[in-house]
Amino acid sequence: MPQNAPTLSRRSLLASATAGAVIISAGRPAQAALNLEDPSEYLTTVLKMRGCVDGSLSLGWIMGQRYAIVDGKATPMYGLLASTFANYTRIDAENFEMRSFEVAYFTDLKTGKLLEKWENPFTGKVVDVPQTRMGPSIVPVMPGGFDLSDNPRMRTMSANHMFRPAVTLRDDIWITEEIKIAGDPPNSGPNPFRYNEMTTYNASLRDLEKPDLATVPTKIQYQSAVGFSPWNAMGDIDAINMGRGSGTRVARVEDFPPYYLELTEKYHADVLNDPMAILYGPRHN
Repeated sequence: MPQNAPTLSRRSLLASATAGAVIISAGRPAQAALNLEDPSEYLTTVLKMRGCVDGSLSLGWIMGQRYAIVDGKATPMYGLLASTFANYTRIDAENFEMRSFEVAYFTDLKTGKLLEKWENPFTGKVVDVPQTRMGPSIVPVMPGGFDLSDNPRMRTMSANHMFRPAVTLRDDIWITEEIKIAGDPPNSGPNPFRYNEMTTYNASLRDLEKPDLATVPTKIQYQSAVGFSPWNAMGDIDAINMGRGSGTRVARVEDFPPYYLELTEKYHADVLNDPMAILYGPRHN
């Protein structure tokens, strides 16, 4: 090396690399960057990840497990296979109306098959396992979250829903929604009802910056800490029901997991045949 060659520090090399990256990116067709500080643009971003902003049917699923937390120890209880069907209608720049319903199944930890009878590992009681189908419900959606004030199920409970600020890194964006519900609904069992849910959506910033896309491919992570339902037969055991699951948004009903399709064809065929008719049918919240 010539003696008079300049010595570049690590900082100088990083600065040069950064400048080069700026020059290279400037040579590509530019897309408008998301302004996540703007409430309208933030809401549109959330709903492109959570659903479709053009009024199309929105589908998503998760697969996971539920655990009992007793004395700080997590004990697996059963599996979870669930889906959400939704439709979003824009009211104005900062308001959408969401219609949605859910269908969920509890599954055996070893076989992954539908549970119809379940033995509580703490009490030894054998109980019938219900299927879960909730909705359709109609909920106003704003940049800050859902407005649940008109939901009849919330009359004896308090509820708070919110979308957390986005987290971004290179081409990834994560947005988490939280819901917290507390109260004493009828038949809630000996312990007060508590429900805490966190769902995180992960998508591509490049996809979201394309104005012609009404929805984008999205991965889903679900966590919850809730009170036990009466059917679990936990009695007066001081325990938390913790849930976790992973899944994705899908474009068609046929893209759901095969076993979910098998169960739903058997028990809820109308869900697969015409989900939009259910969404616009009688409201059940």
